[in-house]
Amino acid sequence: MEISKIILPFIREFQANSVLVAGEIANEIIQQTNDTRYIELKTPFSLSQFTDIEMIDLAVVSDLVESVSKQEATQWLGLLKNRYTPHIILMVNEQAENNNWQLDDYLALGFKHRGQYQSYTFFSYAIESYQFKRDWLNSRYWANPENFDKFRW
Repeated sequence: MEISKIILPFIREFQANSVLVAGEIANEIIQQTNDTRYIELKTPFSLSQFTDIEMIDLAVVSDLVESVSKQEATQWLGLLKNRYTPHIILMVNEQAENNNWQLDDYLALGFKHRGQYQSYTFFSYAIESYQFKRDWLNSRYWANPENFDKFRW
């Protein structure tokens, strides 16, 4: 499968010791590698799938936004990224009938557009690059105790 040539470098990039695989296409790709680090989540997607999962290094997800409602997919991805993994690779079939997502929907969840192959678009989430360091976010711009009695606002 040609998609595996695109996904496998992302998996190597994140240097994961444990990999969660969700979705048929993601499962096919990981099975081709004979990788023993992965944990598989069966479809259909639901929030109850997370009851037996512990922290993992990377999640590879496919077929999610195409198979459940936008609200359910948002909750599922939000729970996954906020509680279970610092890295996610998401594969989306843009030509699926049930896909009513826009680029802004992925960006709002912290995903970055990583590329496209045929009808598939690839996104990744990494906690390290979720927010850039802002110049104003330091003590120099916040409470200045040396000015407390000098100025009245």
